[in-house]
Amino acid sequence: MFDMHCHVDLIDPMNRFCATAAMLDISILAMTTTPRAYHAETNMLRNYQSVYVALGLHPQLVSERKQELAIFDRYVASSRFIGEVGLDFSKRFYSSKEDQVIAFEHIIQACVHSKTISIHSVFSDKQVLDILAKNSTTEHNRCILHWYSGSLKQLDRALEMGCYFSVNEQMLRSANGAKIIRRIPVERMVLESDAPFVG
Repeated sequence: MFDMHCHVDLIDPMNRFCATAAMLDISILAMTTTPRAYHAETNMLRNYQSVYVALGLHPQLVSERKQELAIFDRYVASSRFIGEVGLDFSKRFYSSKEDQVIAFEHIIQACVHSKTISIHSVFSDKQVLDILAKNSTTEHNRCILHWYSGSLKQLDRALEMGCYFSVNEQMLRSANGAKIIRRIPVERMVLESDAPFVG
């Protein structure tokens, strides 16, 4: 089993969690929320062969961490996995919309080929897909929409573009989440825990 979106650095103790996952034959794609955290987490988890660390800059942190794009640029060529990145236009983070778009475009333009990218798209599904389409990102990378909650119209567009979707148990607890999951072909669906946010 492969957990395609998990924040192991927010789980205490992180090392015991990763060791238990390995014992249960569960591989993990570990999201980072800042490029600086990626460097630290990569070093801390290098002995866990079933944990893969993704290079990220979470949209909710862009306003205070956009200067870390320089660190992102230092690691992106050697990173197979990118995440968590994207856009969040919810009320709380809407004020940083312009900075988020600039940062996400920068990140996407740096992903020239063969990356697996885990993408946050809260109240921004169309804008996320517009950026992916403008940069032909899905032609050369695997793009995964994490915990998708947007419209079915944009979901269909994402499928046409070749996107994947990571789904979690929380999505099954809402009518909209269950409707979205039913719409995704099983071959485009991967599993995520989004721990510790879901459970």
